[in-house]
Amino acid sequence: MAELTIVVPDLMALADLAIRDPLRWPVMNRVLARGRSLPSQGQPGEGFARALGLKGGVGGLARYCFLHDTGHLPEGGCARLDPVEVGVGPRGLFLRSASMPDLQREEADALILELDHLKTEFGWHLEASLPSRWYVLTRESLRAGLGPPILAEGENLMERLAGNDLAKEWAKLLNEIQILLHQHPVNLKREQEGRAQANCLWPWGGGTDHSLDGARKVTFWSDGDPVLGGIAEVLKQSVGKVESLAGISDSWFGSSLVSLHADGPREQRLDALEQAWLAPLATRGLKPWTFILSDLDGAGYKLGLLDWWARWRKASMPGDQQ
Repeated sequence: MAELTIVVPDLMALADLAIRDPLRWPVMNRVLARGRSLPSQGQPGEGFARALGLKGGVGGLARYCFLHDTGHLPEGGCARLDPVEVGVGPRGLFLRSASMPDLQREEADALILELDHLKTEFGWHLEASLPSRWYVLTRESLRAGLGPPILAEGENLMERLAGNDLAKEWAKLLNEIQILLHQHPVNLKREQEGRAQANCLWPWGGGTDHSLDGARKVTFWSDGDPVLGGIAEVLKQSVGKVESLAGISDSWFGSSLVSLHADGPREQRLDALEQAWLAPLATRGLKPWTFILSDLDGAGYKLGLLDWWARWRKASMPGDQQ
C-alpha cells in the first residue's frame, strides 16, 4: 500500500515503556530509532487529520463518538465525561483506572442519578451510550481540556491539571463529583467485591465541528474506536474490524488508517502492538511506501522504505533532534 498510518492514543507512554526494555520490544525500538519524529501542533485528532490529508485537527472528538453511538450529531455542546477510578498515593490523588469495562447499566444509571443536580446548576445533561462511556450535553459549545483518560493513567492528578489552564476550570467540579461518588452504594459494593470504583469523571474530547471536506480517500480499520467510527460516518465510509496486520487487505494503490483502541494494561497493549502489527510489518517483504505511527494528536514517527535499514539512528521522542 502507498501509506499505512496506525494511531494509538497513548503512543508516547508506550514508547517510553518500550525504551526501557528493548529486548522485549525490539521492533518498537527499531521504529523509535529509525523513524523520523513527527511533532504535534496540539490540534485534537491531528493524527487522523494527517492521514486524511487535512490541516489541523478534526474538531471535537466527543462529537464523533456521540455520532457513532447514537447515529446523530449532538445539537449543542458535547464532551466525554467518562467514569474512572481515582486513588490516593504518596503524592496525592492519581488516576488508578482509566476505564470501567465491567460497569453495568444499572450501576451507571444510579451514579448518573446522583449527579442530577448538574442539570439544574449548569444546564448539563448526562447520558451514557454505554455504561462506561458517558457524555455531557449542553446548549453552549463545551470545551474539555484533558485528553482521553488512558493518557493519564497512573499519573498525579494535580500535576496533570496544573499543566493545562483549561483543565484547571474543571478541577473544583471534579473534586465535588469525586466526593459525591466516593461513598455511593454502587462504589461501596464494588469495593467490597474487589472491583474498581467509578468514583470520579474524566472530561475530554470537547470542541466544535470541523469540516472534513477535502479529506482524501483512505481505507479505515479499527478494533472498535468510536472516534474513527464517527469520522467514517461523516465521510460515509465503512470501518473494517481488525485485530492484526494480517487482517488488512493490501493494495499498492491505496492508503490505510488504523485506529487501535483496545483497553488493558500498557504492557499488554504494547505486547499486542509489537506482536500483531510491528513485528509482522518488519518481516514483511512488501512494506508500505510510508509508515506512520502516531498518537491521537499527531506526535509520532514516520518511516519510508529506506528508514527501516537506517541503523545509525538512535531511539528518540518527537521533538528531539536526530
